[in-house]
Amino acid sequence: MNYRPSTLYRQKLPNTIKEQIYDAIGKGIASAGNTPIQLFFRADDIGVPSASFTEMIHLFQKHQTPLCLATVPSWLTSSRFRQLEAITGHEPNQWCWHQHGRLHKNFEPEGKKQEFGPARDYQQLMEQLDKGKTRLQSILDDRFIPFFTPPWNRCSEDTIRALKRLEFKGLSRSAGAQPDSTPLLPDIQVNVDLHTRKETDPAKVLNDILNELEQTLANGRTGIMLHHQRMNTTALLFLDLILACLTQYTNIRPMLLQDFIQP
Repeated sequence: MNYRPSTLYRQKLPNTIKEQIYDAIGKGIASAGNTPIQLFFRADDIGVPSASFTEMIHLFQKHQTPLCLATVPSWLTSSRFRQLEAITGHEPNQWCWHQHGRLHKNFEPEGKKQEFGPARDYQQLMEQLDKGKTRLQSILDDRFIPFFTPPWNRCSEDTIRALKRLEFKGLSRSAGAQPDSTPLLPDIQVNVDLHTRKETDPAKVLNDILNELEQTLANGRTGIMLHHQRMNTTALLFLDLILACLTQYTNIRPMLLQDFIQP
């Protein structure tokens, strides 16, 4: 997998970066008016202890902000989880340990990458989902939350049906993901991407991220996707500034995936 940082983080951030972040977030919140804003962060590709994981977690602890941890079952072992939880602590109101695929491997012979796409039939998908869920339950115990994030934010309709049968409570993909899961399961979608950007111009990356933040806050729900393996010192600084700004607003409600389905 490509873990190279976005072009935005391969150079020094603009001297006005704090003002730009605060301006974009402030405009989005102003547009929302008195409407409470739902906010969640989702970090993908979790399972292996590392310095970048530790640094990311420390930022969320610093700002007392919850984080959803999309965990790859085949990457996680009991030993690794002990190391990860030594970093996070056992704080059920701050972390949402949930399932991220099973192997994080592409099974599509052509087209866009998918682990749980149309190349495999319903029974194969069911078996793989069940194996992943069982493994995480055995390691995470009561920390496991039955939500599913498909690798590359894509999955088939058969996958959604299998998730429902396996008693998952919901999934989390990218905004606009298809097929629509709502007849069977809620899809708590991310709509701001801090790290897996395709833009090559750093100025455009920054402009697009700030626009995503402003527009999603104005609409009342912001889901921010993170990849700690792509974070360098500059990316961590950028995230720190975003967290510092967002936590100043009392009408923003930081949430975990399970909070969206509880009364």
